Amino acid sequence: MQQYANLGRTGVDTMGHYLTRISPVLEHGEVASLVLIATDVTALEENRTLLQFALDATKLGIWTFEPGGSGTWDEATRRIFGVDESEGATSPDLKGMLQRRIHEDDRALVVDALTKATHSGSYGPLEHRIVHPSGEVRWVSASGVAVRDHEGGLVRIVGSVQDITHRRLLEVRLLEAEKLESIGRLAGGVAHDFNNMLTAILGNVDLATNSPSLQAVQPLLTEIREAAERSAALTAQLLAFARRQVIEPKVIDPNVLIGRFNALLGRVLGEHITLAVELSSKSCVRVDASQLEQVLLNLVTNARDSMPRGGRLSLQTSDVELSHQHVRGQLDLAHGPYVRIAVTDTGTGIAAQELPHVFEPFFTTRQGGTGLGLATCYGIVKQSGGHITVQSEPGQGATFVVYLPRIEALEPEHPAPVTPARPSVIGERVLVVEDEPAVRSVIERTLALASYRVTVACSGDEGLRVANELGPFELLVTDAIMPGLSGWEVGKQLAQRWPKLRVLYISGYAEDAIAHGGVLEPGMTFLQKPFSPSELLSTVRRLLDAPVKSRKL
Repeated sequence: MQQYANLGRTGVDTMGHYLTRISPVLEHGEVASLVLIATDVTALEENRTLLQFALDATKLGIWTFEPGGSGTWDEATRRIFGVDESEGATSPDLKGMLQRRIHEDDRALVVDALTKATHSGSYGPLEHRIVHPSGEVRWVSASGVAVRDHEGGLVRIVGSVQDITHRRLLEVRLLEAEKLESIGRLAGGVAHDFNNMLTAILGNVDLATNSPSLQAVQPLLTEIREAAERSAALTAQLLAFARRQVIEPKVIDPNVLIGRFNALLGRVLGEHITLAVELSSKSCVRVDASQLEQVLLNLVTNARDSMPRGGRLSLQTSDVELSHQHVRGQLDLAHGPYVRIAVTDTGTGIAAQELPHVFEPFFTTRQGGTGLGLATCYGIVKQSGGHITVQSEPGQGATFVVYLPRIEALEPEHPAPVTPARPSVIGERVLVVEDEPAVRSVIERTLALASYRVTVACSGDEGLRVANELGPFELLVTDAIMPGLSGWEVGKQLAQRWPKLRVLYISGYAEDAIAHGGVLEPGMTFLQKPFSPSELLSTVRRLLDAPVKSRKL
């Protein structure tokens, strides 16, 4: 029994908290007197009150969970979970009530965390959604520790919970603001670079129009071509960052790729930088080899530029196993086996406030940098199912690490030999379906000059109509994305009609029309715009010379 009493101390009355126990003293079977023991618990009660004030201030709820599924919730926890008084502070079916309150998409996460807590001794910290009886969805953060008996057996888990809905809302708003800032930087960078190149193109076109001779036009045409190629490179980098480029992944040994790349890396770095290569990985990865080469080249180039006075660059590969803890917070990265490729330099390093932005397009701190190199690396690695990280401090250099999913027990695939761009010798019939007049004209002229017999159509519907009237054809060249009937549908329908038909898909932005997540299906042939006449002729010749059974439409 807790009792309050007034005590006089130095002439001042103060209120205290006492825990009292009264026991009777019996003599001859009767109560002769009472023995009263009073313990001063004032300090303990004051601490309990202060603790409650602190919990109320932070809006923390306290809960317990026992192995049998029962437990206790304090008033703050019940309020957070929307538990009314009828359900009580203690419930024999607390586990069932948790199942009803936890959002269905997060139940497995919570149950798994509770199960692990019985062994590890700690629960969370874990953020998940709950559902109030009204249907309102809120976010909570919970953590706890296991209480064990003297034999090590689990007695209960004691923890705290806090409603973080408002914080999550602010985080979403902040993320949206950061996205808008990134989009603004992206739009500004694209406008800047394209306006520069369009100025060069339009200006040289006007000068060429007024040139007195073909000889005077030649250097102008060269500059137009260079500006157009830079424009094409810019769009390719942007598509890589957005993970919208079409790739053709193959099983490769990264050590072999880096070994072939070694001589080029030495020339890129120069004599003032020491290159150390350590290839410890014994596994393969499934990537587009040319894309991985671009990632390595961009990382090495960045490292070189950070060491203008010389230094050391190390390139390492190794096999690693990423656990749940390693991938925590990375929603698009699964735990499991990976090949780790690390590029480390001894350069100037990166400031802490700049690290979160290094993979954003057009973000650069380097004089003369485009701000697209690391953004391209990020997009390529992500599209390949991997992850890229950076660690750096000013003056301490930087380490970029690429993680690619490991492929076990598979032989590397060797690239097919390049087919020379030779003309047709038998005049194969080609149907070209392209809705853009200028592109359609270039393709028609290129193929016709190479002795192919070309028929053109400006839409998917017209392509089918022309095929019905003039077919069959040996080859279909079609834009993948067109208004109305898509090139994919045209190719599918004509391939069913003519099993020996070859199909070449072309597009400036293929999205998911012919490739799932940008990954080209095996046997499918795709040519990314912009392409040169020689690239078109080489691809057409390779496709026509390939056995029909190797195709997949």
